[in-house]
Amino acid sequence: MKSGIKVKFWGVRGSIPTPGVKYVKYGGNTSCVEILLPNNMLFIFDAGTGIRELGNSLLKNGKKQKVYIFLSHFHWDHIQGLPFFMPSYQEGNEINILGMNTKETRLDKIISNQMESVYFPVRLQSLKAKIKFQILTEGKLCIDDATINTIYTNHPGMSMGYVITIGKTKIGYFTDNEIVPIPLWSEDTSSLKYQLDMTTKMLALLRDADLLIHDAQYTTEEYKHKVGWGHSSIPEVVSLAMEARVKRLALFHHDPDRFDDHIDVLVANCKEVLNDLPLECFAAHEGMEIHF
Repeated sequence: MKSGIKVKFWGVRGSIPTPGVKYVKYGGNTSCVEILLPNNMLFIFDAGTGIRELGNSLLKNGKKQKVYIFLSHFHWDHIQGLPFFMPSYQEGNEINILGMNTKETRLDKIISNQMESVYFPVRLQSLKAKIKFQILTEGKLCIDDATINTIYTNHPGMSMGYVITIGKTKIGYFTDNEIVPIPLWSEDTSSLKYQLDMTTKMLALLRDADLLIHDAQYTTEEYKHKVGWGHSSIPEVVSLAMEARVKRLALFHHDPDRFDDHIDVLVANCKEVLNDLPLECFAAHEGMEIHF
């Protein structure tokens, strides 16, 4: 029985947008995922360049919009589309931006700095929509019928992962996360405790999830040369999903040097390894919709 939840991928690329014929199948826009709830409440996870087309699609229905944008962190590929999210320019809309503070700067200041005149011609204060900020820490919040669990993940400068539960449906969003016992932002970098605790928390939150969207930027060989960059190898992600008994795994945050045919091969390798095991593994692509 369908629950009326829709997940749609608007940007699946990591690091930098990648236009060109070699990226047509999976897409070149950076991270942005829409989750539409049964009551038409809209959650958006990350504001990479994919959020521009999402915003344009929202304008077509002619209705006032109330959206919640959850930011994993503030590296360019996760916020660079935010100034081009056109519902922000329309009076009567409400844009809720949720994310962490950093040690150096508040959430609202990070976003307003991005739109200072040296970077962008329109300042945040000039937007006509009502812009609200909500600071998140590790824990749990509820928005209407949805419960969102937040957890800090392993990425330079810190990042945040999300597990969304609506009724009996559970969806995990973990981009920019390195699944290895090397703490990348913990003050006690000589200890593995932080990373081990994080993995334990992730497994508990993701147990029996219907869908896990996870950073899978590297192959095993590539990862050997990128340790500490804050991204995971595909086998590590598959192992995590298997251990958590996840039903479906969406490989996400594709490397900018990964062409369509490369991703096809990686997905085929995953399916061969999994064989008849109860985990559906696939690579997310722009425009892909998953319905629950």
